Amino acid sequence: MNNSYKELKKITDSYYSGQIEYFSPLVLGLLLEYKIKPRQKDGNLHSVQISIPKSKPDSIVVGLRYFKKDKTNSEDHFLFEKGFGIKKCYGKKLEELLTEYKGTHKTQLKSSEEVKLRKV
Repeated sequence: MNNSYKELKKITDSYYSGQIEYFSPLVLGLLLEYKIKPRQKDGNLHSVQISIPKSKPDSIVVGLRYFKKDKTNSEDHFLFEKGFGIKKCYGKKLEELLTEYKGTHKTQLKSSEEVKLRKV
């Protein structure tokens, strides 16, 4: 059984309760455990975002936000669902699965946690 949702939920619960100050290094580490690496060729990772979909209970979306070399923003999304593996949602895949995410792939940066490259 895949425990990625349970592991991510533990990280987010620790962050929201004030037990940890930064969640981004832990989330990036969790993605690496499941063989998911941030992009390196066409952009620089700027922030990690967490959101809870309204239309899908027991799920969490992780967004990795990039400043691309062509000066645009882009975001890779990963859907964590209780009892399932991580779904990689590149391009517009997330908005196909969850309509409330329509247009989020290329939106400008608003609120997120900038990546803190330090050990927690």
